[in-house]
Amino acid sequence: MTPETETETSLLEKEIRSDLQARSESMLSIKTLTLRYAFSESDKELLLQYSIVMVYSIWEGFIQTAFQTYIRELNKLGLTIDTVCKPILVYHIESTFKQFKQYPTKFEHKVSFFDKLNQFRQSDTFEICPTVNTESNVGFNVLNRILEEFGLEKISEYPKPKYSLRYELDKFLLRIRNASAHGDNSVVVNQDDLDRAIKLVETLMDLVFERIKAGFKEQSYLNQSHSG
Repeated sequence: MTPETETETSLLEKEIRSDLQARSESMLSIKTLTLRYAFSESDKELLLQYSIVMVYSIWEGFIQTAFQTYIRELNKLGLTIDTVCKPILVYHIESTFKQFKQYPTKFEHKVSFFDKLNQFRQSDTFEICPTVNTESNVGFNVLNRILEEFGLEKISEYPKPKYSLRYELDKFLLRIRNASAHGDNSVVVNQDDLDRAIKLVETLMDLVFERIKAGFKEQSYLNQSHSG
């Protein structure tokens, strides 16, 4: 790793760590809100009911910010379509050229598509598309799909015995968040639920951060045939 790359790594880590810490502090404020102020029971119940929605927004916001930061640092490296790893290349092409998923029917649109595709193929360098598709539901599969798109190590379902991140994220956090966001109050949220959601998000943010740091240091963004 060159001194320039080491500097970029430290900047990347500093920026993501700062964002992670700010989000952890926000969740701590949410967690202790009912302890710091004398809410009525009805107000306390209302706050807890929608606290999971707030915690989820912190989680999805972290994914967006962390990967946009990663993309921004990668775009400083002068990557080309030959030197970048295939997962990132596929991610960029699919994000930039929507025509691959919905092929144009009008001839002039087909010509425009192939002209832009040819320009991309002939360019010396390119900037990775900064759009991160979270599908507005960053569940376990979506999270690992995003990591895979950037050539990063996927997250194991069981970081420790009998603790399933898939279950906690999909069946607990997302289930309650989606119910509350759509006005379904049949799922009652208590303080233990809030504590559990915060613990989950803090664990996931740390795991994602570690993979982004490792990927940048190990240059997993490079095509292996050009990484020597």
